[in-house]
Amino acid sequence: MPRAGLLLAALAALSALPAAGCARGPAAAPGAETGGRKLVVVLFGGGTRSAETVDDPEHRHIPRLWKELVPRGTLFTNARVEGKVVHPNSAGSIVTGHWEWADLDWSRPVAHPTVFEICRMARNAPDTKAWAFVYASILANIGGSGTLRKTDDRPNVVEPPTIPRSTAEKMDELMRGAAASGRPGAEVAAAAECARLARSTGRVNLAGLRSDAARSFVEREFAAWQKGSGSTSHDQFLTDRATACMKQFAPEVLLVAYGEIDCAHYGSWSRYAEAIRRTDELTYRLWRAAEELPAYRGKTLFIILPDHGRELDRPGGAGFIHHSDFYTDEGADEGCRRVFMLLVGPGVAAGRKTDRPVPITSVAATGLEYLGLEPSANAAPSLLPLAGEGKSEAK
Repeated sequence: MPRAGLLLAALAALSALPAAGCARGPAAAPGAETGGRKLVVVLFGGGTRSAETVDDPEHRHIPRLWKELVPRGTLFTNARVEGKVVHPNSAGSIVTGHWEWADLDWSRPVAHPTVFEICRMARNAPDTKAWAFVYASILANIGGSGTLRKTDDRPNVVEPPTIPRSTAEKMDELMRGAAASGRPGAEVAAAAECARLARSTGRVNLAGLRSDAARSFVEREFAAWQKGSGSTSHDQFLTDRATACMKQFAPEVLLVAYGEIDCAHYGSWSRYAEAIRRTDELTYRLWRAAEELPAYRGKTLFIILPDHGRELDRPGGAGFIHHSDFYTDEGADEGCRRVFMLLVGPGVAAGRKTDRPVPITSVAATGLEYLGLEPSANAAPSLLPLAGEGKSEAK
């Protein structure tokens, strides 16, 4: 995550005929109507080890997930990160069902149709029915491949505000000075000034928005953020905008990719743990919003997972800090490659847990099957057959 980003973070019916490989698929529950169904994918982005989440006996950092959501859904404790352990590759692969960007060139679109494109094309839906809220510009191209038809079926992509380097340097100077002063309240006052600077100098990128309606929405939300006085957390910005989007547009496919957990690269265990707890709380807020909104209540499949993990502890070093050298895959151990995946929604068995290995790329087919659609050819298979109510786990 860029330095400036870390500083700011600290503070309808189916109508059109789909293309080959993207036809209407079976409903998630046989005989059930798929009209009106919604898909929400949440990424504990930044890299989260299972040791700090589902493997922790006390679940100290994910109390909302463990107490409120896990009992309502099916938990896969051995979701596998099979490709390079890096944020864009994992996030892009999750929404296509194929491993993307083996060459690490994230300036190009993903190579396979995404859940956003497949849904928009199959339902002839406007851009306001598909949104991706992502924590950084390196994820700007995860939403679209442009491979289905000439029409642009990509989602709207929303990024948090960014600040100029000069503002970041000033904020850094303020916080360092306050810490060195030893004066009571100095750091609190400096943090307040940093938040003011972030709001007054912040800018929002509109390049990922596909229509005037989307641009107007984001501009209005950004203006409200600038006038506010609450947290300047990137991930909270994404949560607030995503819930506002749900209220205004009721998108059929929504992805929120958090990222503040990646602060672990700075080597602070307390910041890493705090970021996991914040992501847990913000994920719960998204779920509560879906429970409260008529357009989503009883119609929404939530799929929640980290984009990847982080390295295991080793003699002489704390493994949580990094998630491999993704150029070489050095360090891509079991801590990086084993994560959890939680499914919550209609037709999903409640309270089921399984350690069956499943690829994180299964998210695309799982979400599309729930929507009554099919993924592209050779995508990783859906997990709904393993998570369905009244079905025992296939051996």
